[in-house]
Amino acid sequence: MEITSIKVLSARRFRSLICSKHFTHEMLAGSVKCSVRQIQNWARQDTDVHASYLFALAEVFQVDVEELLVSVPLPETRV
Repeated sequence: MEITSIKVLSARRFRSLICSKHFTHEMLAGSVKCSVRQIQNWARQDTDVHASYLFALAEVFQVDVEELLVSVPLPETRV
């Protein structure tokens, strides 16, 4: 079975949860123990995120991890 896509943190869903839960980037960074810059980066684009942050975000937002993810195709060239 060939893998054609991966699941990554959805920037759209991430931004939506930040707004709906009334979090600031600073509050969220403190809750998941990362930098505000990292929160800003995650909010800008769909991205791979370390599992520990993903589970921390799901806990803070009180959602299932799957609700934070989106499937994206694998890039043509992989290193």
